[in-house]
Amino acid sequence: MCNGGENNLNLIFVVNNLKNIIFFLLFNVLTTTLSAQNGALNQPSSKKHALELNLTQNTASLFSPSLSPIHPGINITGSFQWNKNEKLQLKQDAILGFFHHQHFQNVVQLYTESNFKISIKDKVYISPVVLGGGYFMSFLLMDSFTWDGSSYSSTSVSLKHNWVISIGSNIEIPTRFQIWERKVHITAKYRLQVQGVIVKENIPIIAYSPLMLGVLIPFEK
Repeated sequence: MCNGGENNLNLIFVVNNLKNIIFFLLFNVLTTTLSAQNGALNQPSSKKHALELNLTQNTASLFSPSLSPIHPGINITGSFQWNKNEKLQLKQDAILGFFHHQHFQNVVQLYTESNFKISIKDKVYISPVVLGGGYFMSFLLMDSFTWDGSSYSSTSVSLKHNWVISIGSNIEIPTRFQIWERKVHITAKYRLQVQGVIVKENIPIIAYSPLMLGVLIPFEK
């Protein structure tokens, strides 16, 4: 959680500058990958779909993931490939998930992300920059304190509708295992996600650094 004034200032700094960071990273990815793969985005869509299941650890931290304490979660990701190039795939993901932050909140997640997935000799796929955002439905597990002019009063707040901004990286490794004659891929992901507004008077925003480990199965053989 965001404890102390220093952490709050750091989180506010991230939110205020996130647009510039996203623009800078996206510009660099676009210029690098497009120069290396001429005409990749002009090819017609191959309509390749995939389904992915991830287990998540949602550390309440700015940039630094941790395995303690455990804030477990799970999500299902549907993936669509916009272009036809196998070496440089333009992907769009839709994520539906849930995670539990003990003594703070339970969250239903619904958001989308875009990325360039780069193939390295068809043995490893990496997405250096993943950008996205969407909606968090937060069921708070705590009371909120508001100032009435003379003292603080406690108010129970159960449901909050929040926005989320997400940025991170992916790595994907095909395996020899198959399900329904489709090759299984192992995925590992890191994210920095900023969620707000939780409680305006107490916790305007909170940052998470989720780690995700999952399996991906393509729809098409």
